[in-house]
Amino acid sequence: MTARADLELQLRGPVAALDQLSDAEAAELLSMFRDARQAETAGLAEVVDGLVGALPWPLRTAAKKIMFGNRLG
Repeated sequence: MTARADLELQLRGPVAALDQLSDAEAAELLSMFRDARQAETAGLAEVVDGLVGALPWPLRTAAKKIMFGNRLG
């Protein structure tokens, strides 16, 4: 797959503005998009761990799995 196709997949569909990007620009935008997603997930996991940390110890893991499943690692 090309960077443009991967980017369209990440954006869940074609975006007309992507036609104006070179292959290098599309690859750079894809990299930035993936980095932003990773940072967002890491930040969310940190906040959730802080929130769940307020619960009694036996409930922490169960509450996190019920609320978020395996999405936060």
